[in-house]
Amino acid sequence: MRPWQLTVVGVAAFSVVAMLVPLCRRIALARGLADEPGPGKAHADPTPYLGGVAIAFGASACSLFLPRWQAQGAAILGAALLLATLGLVDDIRTVRPSVRLAVEAAAAAVAVAAGARIQLFGAVPDIVLSILWIVVITNSFNLLDNMDGAVGSIAPTIAAALAVTALLHRQVLVGGLAIVVASACLGFLLYNWSPASIFMGDAGSLFLGFLLAVIALKLRTDADRFASAVAVVLLVGPAVFDTTLVTTSRVRAHKHIFIGGTDHTSHRLLLLGVPPSAVVGLLLAGTAASAALGVLVAREMVPALPAVIGAAVAFVTALVLLLRVGTYLGADESRNAFGRAPTPDE
Repeated sequence: MRPWQLTVVGVAAFSVVAMLVPLCRRIALARGLADEPGPGKAHADPTPYLGGVAIAFGASACSLFLPRWQAQGAAILGAALLLATLGLVDDIRTVRPSVRLAVEAAAAAVAVAAGARIQLFGAVPDIVLSILWIVVITNSFNLLDNMDGAVGSIAPTIAAALAVTALLHRQVLVGGLAIVVASACLGFLLYNWSPASIFMGDAGSLFLGFLLAVIALKLRTDADRFASAVAVVLLVGPAVFDTTLVTTSRVRAHKHIFIGGTDHTSHRLLLLGVPPSAVVGLLLAGTAASAALGVLVAREMVPALPAVIGAAVAFVTALVLLLRVGTYLGADESRNAFGRAPTPDE
């Protein structure tokens, strides 16, 4: 597939999602599928959750025009749509965490069977680690969806880095799928940048998190196994960081991991006095730096060991510093601290 053909597919994904989002917004408002305004909330109008439906539909439809489709690719896309459906149900009515994790694990198992697998130890350990990786990254993007424009800008940045890495190693379908994901996110971002007129909801964050986790595992580079593993982690570094920060914060506070709170990276930056628009900019800059380093490691332009040491130092330093900013706040307390209540998946 020639570059101009990939460009056409990407533009199509952007256009389809950009056209679908207003329709999804009208449907959601008509059916009451929205976050209603109220005391302590920043938005003055009902803000619908169906943006993720537009992302999932647009990305899935346009990806069908990519070349070299096989049963493996269809299985991965089907599993992603399953998680989008799960997220949509959770947007409408709450799904128990145990059910969510079971469905996510099943979808991850499908992706692993389709070749999205860590290649470190072989056999069973790699399968277990691969399933765990996909589930963790899927939920990491769900957790990242806590501020206008956050996931809508972070996800396409990561997807672009994955696309570059894949295409440089002649993985046309993997790279093309990453391009479609990036373009679909940008089409949605037109309506999600602050102040957002629509949220992607769990339908979008689970769909994107799953696909990006799987695409990262489908990368095949000329680097050795260790360098390849380092590159994959760096490519999705910000999602890993925020999940680690939130999990550590809530464990230390003896709070349930799945209970909403204002202890994310974005919230702590707000507590430091960083303006909301600048917070997204900082998150985006960190994502770009981490993803770029991942591409360089995958291309063997930067040695893996120094890269992982440098990234680990930065990771731990930022983690320690941000853990000192504020304390864990529950949903009720956060209304007073930040002017709105977090969504259930924050």
